[in-house]
Order: sequence, then structure tokens, then C-alpha cells
Amino acid sequence: MSMNKFLIFAGILLASCSANHTVKTAQIGTSNPTNLQDGYLYSTSVYGYVDGGPSANVAVLLPFSGDAKNVGNDIKTSIETAFLRKNAQNIKVSFFDLPNEKTNRNDALHAALNSNPDIIIGPLFAEDAENLRDMKSSKIPVISFTSDANALGDNLMTINLIPTQSIETIVQQMQKDGAKDMIVLAPDDNSGKAMASVADRVSSAYNIPINGLFYYTPGNPDSIKEVSMRASMYNARSAANKRAREILSDILTKESLDSQTRYNLRKQLEKISRTETLGDLPYDAILFLGNGEDSKTLASFLRYYGIGNRDVAFYGTTLWHNSDIASDLTLSGAKYATLPEISDNFKSLYNMMAGKDPDYLAAFGYDAANLALGMLYAPKNQTAYLYDPSGYMGTTGIFRMQPSGESERALRIMELNGSGNVNVLNDAPANFLVPLYNIRTTGLRHVSERELSTRGINPGDYIDIPDDLRRKSAYRTKTIGANYTDSKGEETSYAPVQIFESHDNEIISNPEFESVKQETVSRQYIDTVEIEE
Repeated sequence: MSMNKFLIFAGILLASCSANHTVKTAQIGTSNPTNLQDGYLYSTSVYGYVDGGPSANVAVLLPFSGDAKNVGNDIKTSIETAFLRKNAQNIKVSFFDLPNEKTNRNDALHAALNSNPDIIIGPLFAEDAENLRDMKSSKIPVISFTSDANALGDNLMTINLIPTQSIETIVQQMQKDGAKDMIVLAPDDNSGKAMASVADRVSSAYNIPINGLFYYTPGNPDSIKEVSMRASMYNARSAANKRAREILSDILTKESLDSQTRYNLRKQLEKISRTETLGDLPYDAILFLGNGEDSKTLASFLRYYGIGNRDVAFYGTTLWHNSDIASDLTLSGAKYATLPEISDNFKSLYNMMAGKDPDYLAAFGYDAANLALGMLYAPKNQTAYLYDPSGYMGTTGIFRMQPSGESERALRIMELNGSGNVNVLNDAPANFLVPLYNIRTTGLRHVSERELSTRGINPGDYIDIPDDLRRKSAYRTKTIGANYTDSKGEETSYAPVQIFESHDNEIISNPEFESVKQETVSRQYIDTVEIEE
């Protein structure tokens, strides 16, 4: 995965404390957002500026060397573009390099603070942001690019996307779609675990229980395949299918039946024999918390194990943005939350300056520079400007800053159709008059993997046989794969039923019955798929 994508969407690692939820209400004084690009250009006669504006220092802390230099320089281009475009006079902008070496990074932080900045833009990484927060005076505002909640606060904020909001937005869509239960498939890394913790909290708030949570090794087909098998209840559902076919076959070959009953049983057997699995799932939605490539592989394996997009609804996060999923038929119908497109005006401006299109971090850099300029020119104090509840219209839609240091960004809902194009299902909101989010997360504990909560599958529930035959011991069925907590709080678990060997080896000799050949699934591609990061 590229550095850019990781920084924008992975959310790095959220705090590891207990979560605190707050349901927000509409704020007094909230109005339509200010256009950030033009919001600070007031008449000089109003504020008495006779020399072009206030005298101020702006420090920019970014990596201009080392592994992340390309990202740092892209953001630098955006910041320079903002200051040049506005022709801001009497404002000195100083750039400080944050290289790979930790000692030199701390020296850069000290150098930036010694420049007596009125505001700091950057840093990029959480560790640098946290160190800067501990070094600086709380009076100096900082607009950083980290999503690590541990690094925010004390007037250090982030203009980056907070992953909590991506998950809450897509769960809101789940609720609109009528989802009742979900499972979560998450990467087994710090970012994946943090996002799974968010999903756990959000699911409770929106009353869509998580009936299973599974972690997989990112980019590892073997791990993804194993998780897909467990999440699909393949062992239990395939055993149920086998037992149902066995019962129907035995009745057709061993019992004396009237023509209508024989016809009905044969039709049932034909239908069941077209698939390898049988039984309803204990969920109707799957939330993928990994990137597009891993999600494509998961969807392929889920289909391999009998679950397709017609069986359950698929949902994703901003990690799907710009991934190669638009033409994937296994994800057709899936929905995900993401930022609005970068504005055409900024794309054109950035392309003239850099000779290429901007990514989201570059767009955030332009917004950060304009936010800093707005603060310096605004008639109200810094806090009132930076934390305006009405928010701002930036290059990627509306956003606003919270006193906690987190940003709030309005997201849109996209829908895949397998055609190579992505549909905009719901546009991002245009203001904060109605609160966008109900979850205020100040910290999270990692949640452990949890197996599916299910009462299992009884194959007898999915076949229709005469009552007198159902009472025969040879045709009785048992629940397969149950795993749930009963009313007494005790865990109940049943292993898949062993199919009797006598049934497996029995030869059907009745000339009136011809066994239905079960369709096979070509698994060569799925077994050899490789994931490239």
C-alpha cells in the first residue's frame, strides 16, 4: 500500500482507552459553512490594515527528505499555492524538514517553535504531533495531518479524515437499508483493530448487533480464505446440505410414494443439489474494514463458500477509495463511505503548479493553509475562528474542527455495480445544521475476535417431507453448528453432525430415481490468487 493511501485512510492507531459516546444535538448559532478559499478576504478598511494585513509567522513541519518526502513535498506545494494565490502580505512562512532520524526530527520541532510562530501547519506523523504538543505552548494552534487521537488536544488539531466517521456513515446507511445483524471482517493490525473497535461501538449505537468479528492477515490469501470459511459457516452449511440431500435420496429410493409426493421431493433434491450449502445465515450485512484488494479476495472466497452479494449486503469504508474494485462482480451492489471528489478548481490550480493531479493529502494541505490564513485575518480570536461550529467549505466538501482536536468531515455513499463505474448513492451533506455523527469517541479498547453467534442449522427445516416419514429415525435431523449464549448465560456449541458412513456408501438401485449431479465450482483461481500491495 502506498504511503499516501496509508496516511489518508488507515487512521494509524486510535487511542486505547475506554470509549465515551455522546449524542450531539444541533448547536446554537450554526449556519451554512464559510467558503474557506474566500472567507478571510475582508476589506482592509474594516480592520484598519493599511499595509496589506497583519504581520505573522507561519511554521510548516513536514518531511522533505526520507521515505515520506514525496508526501511532504506534495503538501508543501499546496501550502505554497495557497499563500501565493492569496498574495498574503506581511506573513512569513518557514518550512522545517522532519527527516527519518528521530534526533533530527526533535531538532526540527525545536527550530519551528523558536521561530515564534503564530500558527503551525503539520506535522504528518502521530509521533511528531504528540512530541510537538508536549513541547509547545497551548496558545499556539497547530493544524496537523495525523488521525491519531492520542496526539490531538491542547490546541493541536488534525485536518485529516477521522476513520470513526467513515464507519459511522456506512453504518447509518446499513440502518437505512434495514440491516438487522452484521459481521465484521478486519485486518489483523493496529489500524484494523482500532477500526473494529469503532465498529463495535457504532453498531451498538445504531442497534445493528455484530454477530461475528474476524481478523485476517492483510494481503495473505491463506488467512483470508480461512476467515471466509469460518464467517460463512461453511462446515455447518455444507453438512446440512449433505444431510438434506441424503434424506431426500433415501426417501425416493426406499419409500413407496404417490406421484405428486415423488415429484415434489425430486424438485427439492434438484434445487438443493445445485449448491454445496444449505441454511440461513445469522446476519444480513458484512462490514469490510480492509482495503479494496483484501475486500475483493474476501468476497471471492465468501462466494466460494456459498455467500454472494445476493445473500447478504456488502459495506466498506474509505479504504475502498481509488482501489481496483469498480469492475469486480463479486462486490457488485456493495456500498462504501468516502470523501467527495476534490474540487475541479483546486485540481486545475494544483496541476498548473505541480504538473499532476492532487491526492487528498495535498487537498488537505491547501485547506490547512487557507484555514491558517483565515485565522490570521479574522476579526475574532483564534479559538472562535478555528472551532466555528458552522464549519468551512474546503476542497473536499465541508469540515469543521472540534475542541478535542478531531475534524468532522461530511462523507458521501458510493455504490458498486460491477461495470467499472461507481454510482454516487448519496451526496455528502452541505452543512452541519443537522449533526452528522452521534458517536464521540475519545478512546477505544481493542476488541477481541468473536465467533459467529448462531443457533445453527437444522437441515430438516429446509426440506418438506411427509409427516409420517419425518417421524422415522432414519430421517430425523439435528442442529448443526450452533454457537450462542442461552438465557442462563451459558455457551451452547454443537459440532457439525457426522454423516453416517452407511448412507455415504449406499448404492441407489431404484430405477425410478436418478441422482442429480451436483454442480461443481472451479476453484483454481481462488486457490492461487495473489494479492499485491
